[in-house]
Amino acid sequence: MTEDTPPKPGTIRFFYEKGKYFRVAHVDGVIGGLTPTREVFLSVYSQRVALPQTIDQQITPDGKLGAVVDTKGKNGIFREMEIGLIMTPEVANQIADFLTQHARAAQKSVAPQPQSTEKIQ
Repeated sequence: MTEDTPPKPGTIRFFYEKGKYFRVAHVDGVIGGLTPTREVFLSVYSQRVALPQTIDQQITPDGKLGAVVDTKGKNGIFREMEIGLIMTPEVANQIADFLTQHARAAQKSVAPQPQSTEKIQ
């Protein structure tokens, strides 16, 4: 079936196109809640160790970088908000169902890991 072929009677055709700002983002978690209009808001984030703001490093006699002398910056985990999403409760339920269905399929498709018989002391 080509784009020019009309859809079958009683069906509808959806065309997909990536938006101007489409990108793939790694997601480590989500934070959010209800909006004042009772819609669902969520923001997905990726997380990593906080990067230093500055690093002072020695220069060796032969002009190469040597030992780190001082590091300044935040100490902890940095969560970068990737995108905020606002949706109706119905759409939130559809997404939840989609995620559950695909997570279960992924878990079933992974070969079971062998169990270690060693005891942890």
